[in-house]
Amino acid sequence: MKIYNIEMPPDFTFPDLDTHTRAEIDALHAAMLRDKAEADALVERRRAEGYAIPTHEEMIGRMRCDHRPARAPTLNIAALRELPPRMQAIFAYLYRHDITY
Repeated sequence: MKIYNIEMPPDFTFPDLDTHTRAEIDALHAAMLRDKAEADALVERRRAEGYAIPTHEEMIGRMRCDHRPARAPTLNIAALRELPPRMQAIFAYLYRHDITY
Protein backbone atom coordinates (compact mmCIF):
# COMPACT_ATOMS: atom_id res chain seq x y z
CA MET A 1 0.00 0.00 0.00
CA LYS A 2 1.23 3.49 -0.87
CA ILE A 3 0.03 6.94 0.11
CA TYR A 4 1.40 9.77 -2.06
CA ASN A 5 3.83 7.17 -3.48
CA ILE A 6 5.23 6.58 0.02
CA GLU A 7 5.42 2.87 0.74
CA MET A 8 3.58 1.89 3.93
CA PRO A 9 5.00 -0.86 6.17
CA PRO A 10 3.43 -4.25 5.37
CA ASP A 11 2.10 -4.63 8.93
CA PHE A 12 0.12 -1.36 8.77
CA THR A 13 -3.54 -1.54 7.77
CA PHE A 14 -6.41 0.91 8.10
CA PRO A 15 -9.53 -0.14 10.02
CA ASP A 16 -12.92 0.07 8.31
CA LEU A 17 -15.05 3.16 8.81
CA ASP A 18 -18.71 2.87 9.79
CA THR A 19 -21.33 3.88 7.22
CA HIS A 20 -22.77 6.67 9.39
CA THR A 21 -19.42 8.47 9.60
CA ARG A 22 -18.86 7.95 5.87
CA ALA A 23 -22.25 9.53 5.15
CA GLU A 24 -21.44 12.51 7.40
CA ILE A 25 -18.10 13.07 5.66
CA ASP A 26 -19.72 12.78 2.23
CA ALA A 27 -22.46 15.25 3.21
CA LEU A 28 -19.87 17.73 4.50
CA HIS A 29 -17.84 17.36 1.31
CA ALA A 30 -20.95 17.96 -0.83
CA ALA A 31 -21.79 21.09 1.19
CA MET A 32 -18.23 22.37 0.77
CA LEU A 33 -18.42 21.85 -3.00
CA ARG A 34 -21.76 23.71 -3.13
CA ASP A 35 -20.30 26.59 -1.10
CA LYS A 36 -17.27 26.80 -3.39
CA ALA A 37 -19.48 26.79 -6.49
CA GLU A 38 -21.59 29.61 -5.03
CA ALA A 39 -18.50 31.62 -4.12
CA ASP A 40 -17.00 31.09 -7.58
CA ALA A 41 -20.26 32.20 -9.20
CA LEU A 42 -20.31 35.35 -7.05
CA VAL A 43 -16.72 36.19 -8.03
CA GLU A 44 -17.57 35.76 -11.71
CA ARG A 45 -20.64 38.00 -11.35
CA ARG A 46 -18.53 40.67 -9.64
CA ARG A 47 -15.85 40.45 -12.35
CA ALA A 48 -18.58 40.84 -14.99
CA GLU A 49 -19.72 43.97 -13.14
CA GLY A 50 -16.22 45.42 -13.46
CA TYR A 51 -14.71 44.64 -10.06
CA ALA A 52 -10.99 43.83 -10.15
CA ILE A 53 -10.79 40.55 -8.25
CA PRO A 54 -7.44 38.71 -8.39
CA THR A 55 -7.39 35.05 -9.36
CA HIS A 56 -6.53 32.35 -6.85
CA GLU A 57 -3.07 31.96 -8.40
CA GLU A 58 -2.42 35.70 -8.11
CA MET A 59 -3.41 35.74 -4.43
CA ILE A 60 -1.28 32.70 -3.60
CA GLY A 61 1.64 34.22 -5.51
CA ARG A 62 1.46 37.35 -3.36
CA MET A 63 1.34 35.38 -0.11
CA ARG A 64 4.32 33.13 -0.79
CA CYS A 65 7.74 34.41 0.29
CA ASP A 66 9.58 32.32 -2.24
CA HIS A 67 8.75 31.18 -5.72
CA ARG A 68 10.08 27.64 -5.48
CA PRO A 69 7.73 24.88 -6.57
CA ALA A 70 5.48 23.50 -3.85
CA ARG A 71 6.96 20.54 -1.99
CA ALA A 72 5.59 17.06 -2.53
CA PRO A 73 3.32 15.83 0.27
CA THR A 74 4.97 13.88 3.08
CA LEU A 75 3.59 11.37 5.55
CA ASN A 76 4.65 10.65 9.13
CA ILE A 77 3.94 6.94 9.52
CA ALA A 78 4.88 6.90 13.22
CA ALA A 79 2.35 9.65 13.95
CA LEU A 80 -0.28 7.85 11.89
CA ARG A 81 0.26 4.70 13.98
CA GLU A 82 -0.34 6.70 17.18
CA LEU A 83 -3.78 7.91 16.07
CA PRO A 84 -6.79 6.10 17.52
CA PRO A 85 -8.21 3.47 15.13
CA ARG A 86 -11.27 5.60 14.31
CA MET A 87 -9.06 8.54 13.32
CA GLN A 88 -6.94 6.22 11.17
CA ALA A 89 -10.13 5.06 9.44
CA ILE A 90 -11.26 8.66 8.88
CA PHE A 91 -7.81 9.55 7.48
CA ALA A 92 -7.97 6.59 5.09
CA TYR A 93 -11.46 7.57 3.94
CA LEU A 94 -10.56 11.23 3.40
CA TYR A 95 -7.43 10.35 1.43
CA ARG A 96 -8.86 7.25 -0.30
CA HIS A 97 -8.08 8.69 -3.75
CA ASP A 98 -4.40 9.05 -2.81
CA ILE A 99 -4.01 5.47 -1.52
CA THR A 100 -2.90 2.77 -3.95
CA TYR A 101 -2.76 -0.94 -3.25
